[in-house]
Amino acid sequence: MSRKDGDTKDTKDIKDVYGHRAGRHASVNVGTSHSSRLRPLEGLHRYIHINTRKRPVLNQIRSTSWQRKSQQPRSLVTDSIPPILIPPAIFLGLLLGLWTWKCFWIVVLQNKLLYLSWLPPFSRSDKISEYEAECKPVQWKEKQIRSLDGTKLAVCEGQIPVEHSRKPVDPTTKIKSVVICYFQGNGGSTPLRLPLLSQVLRTISSMSKTTTSDETTFTIVALSYRGYWTSSGRPTQSGIELDAQAFLNWVSETYSSPETDLQVVLWGHSLGSSIASSALSTYLSHRGAERATDGTKLAPISGLIMEAPTSNIKDMLISLYPQRWLPYRYLWPFSWNTWCNATALARLADWQDQVSHNNHPPPSIPPIFILSAEKDEVIPSYVAGELEQKARDLGLVVSRKEVLGAMHTEGPMKADGREALVRFILENTSRR
Repeated sequence: MSRKDGDTKDTKDIKDVYGHRAGRHASVNVGTSHSSRLRPLEGLHRYIHINTRKRPVLNQIRSTSWQRKSQQPRSLVTDSIPPILIPPAIFLGLLLGLWTWKCFWIVVLQNKLLYLSWLPPFSRSDKISEYEAECKPVQWKEKQIRSLDGTKLAVCEGQIPVEHSRKPVDPTTKIKSVVICYFQGNGGSTPLRLPLLSQVLRTISSMSKTTTSDETTFTIVALSYRGYWTSSGRPTQSGIELDAQAFLNWVSETYSSPETDLQVVLWGHSLGSSIASSALSTYLSHRGAERATDGTKLAPISGLIMEAPTSNIKDMLISLYPQRWLPYRYLWPFSWNTWCNATALARLADWQDQVSHNNHPPPSIPPIFILSAEKDEVIPSYVAGELEQKARDLGLVVSRKEVLGAMHTEGPMKADGREALVRFILENTSRR
């Protein structure tokens, strides 16, 4: 076939198509035969065939791209987990992520969560005058001292005024003075506790008239750790340990005099019991060293009161989070606060053993009194019993009183608990 013939055929196909269109219009206007009506349809089929030759190629490309998408490799997670378990796995992953995030901030912000000087709100702005009516006849004063590193600390001093103080006739007889050093728990301010301390001081005053024949002055001084109430600084374990030592040194220097027979009793509540027991072991070692070098005598410690004591940070976390499925109770290895009453008692026993091997007479560790609450909601019930047994195993003198129906802060509020506490103070300060 020549090129001319091919061009003629293509031209004829196009003419057939247009002829179909023209014939259709003609069939509407003018009647045509059956053969003339079929000819335009053949041209239309030929036109459609020419213009759709590339469609199979497009369909083949589409099917190939779909196969490639379906053949993409799956990840390790999607291969190991059935599709029906993927939504629960995502939910569990989010839950573990949130728990991990919270655990991280609990560890980082543990000082803020342990030393709750900001609770209740505005407690650092409390005034002693706001509690005067509940404290009568005890009179409270605020005094300022310095910690061993220079941090400014606040101390509340409370006494019942004595109208006629009897002076001893014999100049060799000294006036007895008992100072009770109070170490508060980890929350709130010192003025908030003044009504309770005043109630204890009133009970001491009334019971001392029937149990002792000599005149004794009783004073309660309460320390505000750094970062608490009007004290400056931020609370940390190392800083609070310095505060406790400075506090005991200040008490010994302030209330000692040639004509005074000074005795000191330490009283710590909750976390304050760990602070008091740790301060006692450090104070006794310093007292022995100063005695041996320059003859300076610090005031003797006549007793240690541990009210609702904590054992360590681990027990506190277990008490706060009793559910075993919660991860927060297992964070105690990450705590840099290591307050522990059991460790402090062991230090006392070790110090006693070390000093007894020297030429000095065997030192005496002050007796220990544990005041526990039956319904304590913060400290586990077994802690007080374990501490008592620990002290007995170490050879320390210890006694315990469990106040029935009392919660964490209600031991001295109950009559039997308060009387047991006061009786311990009077018995151990009247022996000398």
